[in-house]
Amino acid sequence: MTNSDFNKIICQRILALRKERKITLEKLAYQSGISKGGLSEIERNMKEPRAYTILKICSGLGISMKEFFDFPEIENFANNL
Repeated sequence: MTNSDFNKIICQRILALRKERKITLEKLAYQSGISKGGLSEIERNMKEPRAYTILKICSGLGISMKEFFDFPEIENFANNL
């Protein structure tokens, strides 16, 4: 497992959470204070989000960082380090 694998998991998580909540890219960008283009690049795994950016996205989604990182793929990744 590499850093790029981790980044891919995180980017997929952001996209999945946004779609689960039926929030448009524009709305999440506005609610999180991140540019639409930047958020799009993150969701497409073209840009690595920093911890503060993930915190802002969580705020825009209305979830905690704990909730964000509580999913099986991240646990599997951590167990395979």
